[in-house]
Amino acid sequence: MPKQTFFNLPEEKREKIIRAAIEEFSLHGYAKTSINSIAERAEIAKGSIYQYFEDKKDFYLYQVKFVKESYMTHRTGFVGDFRNQPFRTTLLRTMLFFREFQEIYPGQVRFYFAMVGDTSIPFDEEIGEIMTEPSLSYMREIIDVAVERGELRPDLDMDMLVFDLIVLITAFQQATVSPAMGEYYGIVGKDRKALERNADRLLDIVFNGIE
Repeated sequence: MPKQTFFNLPEEKREKIIRAAIEEFSLHGYAKTSINSIAERAEIAKGSIYQYFEDKKDFYLYQVKFVKESYMTHRTGFVGDFRNQPFRTTLLRTMLFFREFQEIYPGQVRFYFAMVGDTSIPFDEEIGEIMTEPSLSYMREIIDVAVERGELRPDLDMDMLVFDLIVLITAFQQATVSPAMGEYYGIVGKDRKALERNADRLLDIVFNGIE
C-alpha cells in the first residue's frame, strides 16, 4: 500500500496519478504497463512513483483497492439503508447500481474488466481477497438482517445463498455495462425503467423458484 509520501501529496496530484495508472493498466494490462508510462501520463518525473509505492505490484494492488472502495462507497449511497427496507428492494438496488457507477466512473469500470481478463497478473489471490471479501461481508449482512425480520427461512444454506446471490448479481451488473453481454441478454441500451423490469423478473425466479 502507499507510503506516507503519497498521502502527503495534494489531493489533486494523487487523483491525477490514480487516473493515469487506471488508464494505463486498463489499456495495456499489468505485464505490459510500465511505471514510466504511468508517470508520463500523470506528468510527473519518471521514477517518482517509487517514492510513493514499494514496487509495481504494490502500485497495482492500490488501484484495485481504490476501485473496490469507490464501488462500495457509491453502492451504499445508491442502495440506501438496507436495515430499513425490504430485502428484495436491497437486492434490486444492488443489481441496478453498477450502471450508474459506470456512467460516473467509466475508467474504473474499464479497469475492472481489464483486471478480470488479465492473465498476466501473478498475484491473483491477493486481488481476489481485496475484491471478494467485502462482497461476501455485504451479502452476509443483508441476509442476516432479512432472516432476523422473518423475510428468509433461517434453515437455508446461508453460505450457498451468499454465493448464489453474488454470482447472480455480478452477472447482471456486468451485463448492464458490457455491450457484448448486454446485447446477448437484451439489456444493453435500455433505459433505467426497462433495466429495473429485467432485474425484477430475475428476482421473481429467485424468490418463487424454478420448480
